[in-house]
Amino acid sequence: MQVAQGLYEQGLITYHRTDSVNLAKQAIFAARGFIEKEYGKNYLPDTPRIYKTKSKVAQEAHEAIRPTDIKLKIENFKLKIGRDESRLYSLIWKRMVACQMREAIFEETKVDIEAGSFLFRAMWSELKFDGWKKIYGKDEEKENKLPFLEIGNSLKLIKLLPSQHFTEPPPRYTEATLIKALEERGIGRPSTYAPIISTIQERQYVEKLEKKFTPTPLGEVVNDFLVSNFSDIVDVGFTAKMEDDLDSIARGENQWIPVIADFYEPFEKNLEEAQKKGRVKVPVEETEEKCEKCGAPMVIRIGKFGKFLACSRFPECDFTKPYLNKTGLR
Repeated sequence: MQVAQGLYEQGLITYHRTDSVNLAKQAIFAARGFIEKEYGKNYLPDTPRIYKTKSKVAQEAHEAIRPTDIKLKIENFKLKIGRDESRLYSLIWKRMVACQMREAIFEETKVDIEAGSFLFRAMWSELKFDGWKKIYGKDEEKENKLPFLEIGNSLKLIKLLPSQHFTEPPPRYTEATLIKALEERGIGRPSTYAPIISTIQERQYVEKLEKKFTPTPLGEVVNDFLVSNFSDIVDVGFTAKMEDDLDSIARGENQWIPVIADFYEPFEKNLEEAQKKGRVKVPVEETEEKCEKCGAPMVIRIGKFGKFLACSRFPECDFTKPYLNKTGLR
């Protein structure tokens, strides 16, 4: 978001805190004129391509993110911009041009091979017209073309490679897949996605392992507590409905007092019940280190600023020290 902010402040792209897919007419015609001049009429569709969002929470007050001047390529930049800004601008520019070009055309070949009671299938597709793919250049993957075959040909088995596949659990969320899930469920807005991602990390609810979010012991405890005591509020459907209600208030279609009352009255009762249950203990991770004050084993706890080592006899012993994650590097 900071990189996009830099491009926006330099006047290179339109407003970036939006997920709208609307494009101004002048921008579309400018792109079509550029495509015809640079790539020829073959790459220009007969009519402009108009896109409509499928998300009910899209911020339609703004245009889609696009270059302010379609003729301004990275290689033509006179001003100096950073590497990240250059890569992001190139991505935005290519997407804008490609969305107004003709589709790519492939010829697909499918071959069924009978071997006794078994049926094997080979498929291959060949690019006949690159269309919008011309913007991105040729694929680096090598083309494995099928040999010329006719119906009834006898084939010789050269090698058989057996493989076994198991059902795998859904992959953990990355930043991109989490934002996509929020969009699909109608939770949040483009302006709140970044704060959501940063908040769950700053509060130590999740940590990143290989670019994927993994829940921490604190995160699991907080989640279990909320689901147990505030199941209606942390429900995905409730959150999406509240977003819609707030939007209707902003549009003047609803009154805010009934909406807040419907939320607060049951929430107040749940809060009173939860407070009676007292504090929830967060599981700790034991270590081989000994407390320098009393000799008891040290454990890993999670505080406001991350992990730290503490005496397992707390509160009798209040000794703590920083937690150092050993990487094995020298």
